[in-house]
Amino acid sequence: MRSGVGFVITGLVVGALGIAGGAWWGAGHPIPGFLAHHFKVSSRAGPKKKEEPRLAVKAVRASRQDVPVAFEYTGTIVSPRDAALQARVTGFVVERPFEPGGHVKKGQVLFRIDPRPFEVALKSAEALRDQAKATVSFAQAEVNRTEQLADKGFATEQRAQQNQSNLATAAAKLEEAEAAIARQRLNLEYAVIRAPFDGRSSLSMANIGDMVIENQTNLVSVVQVNPIDVQMALSSEDAEAVRVAQGEGRVKVQLLDVGREPVREATIYRLDNRFDPRTGRRLVQAWLENADERYLPGRFVRARIEVGRQDRLLVPTIALSAQLDQQVVWTVDDTGTVHMTAIEVGDVYGDNTAVLKGLKPDTLVVTDHLQSMRQNLKVEPRIGDEVSAVGSTPAQGEARH
Repeated sequence: MRSGVGFVITGLVVGALGIAGGAWWGAGHPIPGFLAHHFKVSSRAGPKKKEEPRLAVKAVRASRQDVPVAFEYTGTIVSPRDAALQARVTGFVVERPFEPGGHVKKGQVLFRIDPRPFEVALKSAEALRDQAKATVSFAQAEVNRTEQLADKGFATEQRAQQNQSNLATAAAKLEEAEAAIARQRLNLEYAVIRAPFDGRSSLSMANIGDMVIENQTNLVSVVQVNPIDVQMALSSEDAEAVRVAQGEGRVKVQLLDVGREPVREATIYRLDNRFDPRTGRRLVQAWLENADERYLPGRFVRARIEVGRQDRLLVPTIALSAQLDQQVVWTVDDTGTVHMTAIEVGDVYGDNTAVLKGLKPDTLVVTDHLQSMRQNLKVEPRIGDEVSAVGSTPAQGEARH
């Protein structure tokens, strides 16, 4: 009895589900899988999924370009002529007829030290010289007289020798007096300090009335500012590249501004005769025109040395991404599919970077929406201008050929 009731209830439930399912299916909805299996009715397929729209991206083709072989160094501006003038006599400064910090001409008077003590000393030395001359004349006369008496047997050999000694002593005194005169004349000359060459003077702390000490007091320095030199310490590899290129006349040196743009050219004309054993570097000097005095001694500058040209495959630097320790670019094939491509990069040339390995010429490289890129993504590439090499900013202090 109880089992019969169960069959009736089950039949009613299935019937109700059948009616509801028929109504659901009639309205165009798919029948649930368990009902479709029960009623042997296939689930009605849903609407076909539309293809995802492609992302529009900018892309450029990797291109081979002729680029410079160059390296950069920090250099120091040095003057080819730099003189620190000291007092060469002791005395008081009585005149300073120049403007400290201004331009000076070769031979121009910079300081005058009171000459009166040296003038007095010169007169005293001249008087000693006259006295020595008189002594020499008397000693010479004695020698002559002794020789005549000796010939007649009225003078001894000892007396003749004594007179010869007196003459030699008098002559030495005369030479000493002449040296004293030369010394005092030199002091008078040293009392006037002149510019040794054309250049610019430094600020000076020596004023009129100051006491200056011989070979101790610094008066002023004078430096040549046009032309002027830039000095750099090159690695052994770069020094050799410069030496070879210089022999072939293809070395080019450019001074860079804060934006690393070339602003002035220089010419290497000196290479040191040895490498510094402490650093393994060789000093080189290049001269540059400096009429506007933009570069003064002691200033640090950035210089780029170009020693030749080479062919390199370039891509825009903005196209580079980093995946762990690997540099990658996102490339696009003929079907518009994106692929992550690992590369090995080299020097930077303007807005572009050299690719040494991992990429072929004319490959399309994505340059925007890099954060949205993923493997096998479908995109619509919009090809931009061709890659061009502008300038060179290689790694600091090393040539990478």
